[in-house]
Parts: sequence; C-alpha cells; structure tokens
Amino acid sequence: MTLEAVKVFYCQKCGMPPEYCEYGPDFERVCEPWLKKANPEMHLTLKALRDGCSKEDFDKEEDAVAVIKPEAPWTTEERLTKFYEMYVAEKVSDVPSLLKKYAGKEDKLFMALVKKYGPEPDDPYYLSDDDYDEDDELAEDMGNLQVGGKKRRGIKAKKAVKSETRVLIQKLTRTKRKATTVISGMETVEGIKLKDVSKAFSKRFAGSSSVKDGPRGKEIIIQGDHMEDVAAMIVDKFKVAGGCVFLDFDGDIIPYK
Repeated sequence: MTLEAVKVFYCQKCGMPPEYCEYGPDFERVCEPWLKKANPEMHLTLKALRDGCSKEDFDKEEDAVAVIKPEAPWTTEERLTKFYEMYVAEKVSDVPSLLKKYAGKEDKLFMALVKKYGPEPDDPYYLSDDDYDEDDELAEDMGNLQVGGKKRRGIKAKKAVKSETRVLIQKLTRTKRKATTVISGMETVEGIKLKDVSKAFSKRFAGSSSVKDGPRGKEIIIQGDHMEDVAAMIVDKFKVAGGCVFLDFDGDIIPYK
C-alpha cells in the first residue's frame, strides 16, 4: 500500500501549522500578520472559522458570513483573560488571584500591563461601524475562497451589524474613601458631544468631570460613586433606552432597566 505524501503549510514564525498559531503567545503580534502576507486566502479562511463560521457554511451558496456583536462588553475577568491570552497565555490561570489582589485597582493593573506588554485586544462589543465594514469586505472576498479543495463563488455577504448605543458604567475605587465613576460608550449616542455630557455631569454631581482616552475608547470620568444616579441621568436627560445602559458591579454586568 502506497501512502500519498501530504504537504503541510507551516508558520515561519512559530513553526506550527497556522491552524494552531492562535494558541501561542505571539499570534496577533507576529503569526497573524505574517500569514496575512504569506497566504492571504488561508488567513481569511481561518479568521472566518475563528469567528464562528464552520467549513460547511462555505459549501452553501445561500449562506454568508454574519458579523454579530455580543450582547454585553467583556467583564473585567474576561478582559484580563483576553489580555493574557494575547501576550502571556501561561498566566491565564493567574487571573482569579490577580483580580482578588487588585480589587478596586483594576485600572492601575491594566495600565501597568499595557505599559509592559502592549495595547489591549479589542473588545468586539465596542467595535465601530468602520470595523464592521472591514468584516463586510471580508465576507465579500470569501466568495472566492478555496476550502477543503472546493472553490465556491457567488456567496452573498450579509450586511454587517452596525454599532448600537451601548453605555457601560463602572466604579473604580482608588482608596478606601475615594472612588470615581467611569462611563464608556457615550460616543455611540447620536446627537451628543462628550464635552457637553461631561459638563452636565459636573453640574449635576457638583464635582469634577472630564473626558479621557481609556482602554475602551473615550471615557467620561466623574469624581465619586454615582453609578445608579448617572444611569438614571443618561436615561432621563439624554434619552438613552435603559436596556442600552449597563452597570458593572465588580465584574457582573447587568442592564440598568
């Protein structure tokens, strides 16, 4: 019996087949950019499979690549887990103990990690319209992908899901007596300016309020613990639906109403 030799394509950065690169520590920084340049078709195929599209989906001309936003942003635990998976996968098991150690100081923990390793991975919940447009182009390109030796053409791409209004409110404790309320996602509210919102918060809570760049995009930071009052103001004054406003209670994210 003669066995036919099988040609295996290996990543020139980590030495593993590209299907397994994502389990290594340098996948997004090293392996994925190399594969995108060296083998664009395989890169698109694997990216789609990682996003939840099975190989069977490619073999159905009526199917398309759907880009679906998650229902809620990452919890603090998920956020830290994704960070370690991206840079130092062997430390993922340390996440629970780190969260306990840095309870109330999570912002300082992430600032230190970003300084040491690099930027945080993108939370798909906060992807902008432009990000989804790129995935829409990916879906169109996949009409000519070759998967499992079978080439399909004419696959129609579904329209990418557009960014919706989703606001997250967190409390960050800096000392035992001092806390700040952090609001992210207000830029997704149509017809408002973050500076005007910040001024309204400052007037309402008689304290400082500012707009800064944060790990989740533009954030409004208010001195003091005002989570539920802020949520009520966002719903009443800025006419945001309660179901689009989320409160983060120590990692448990729930809608305001």
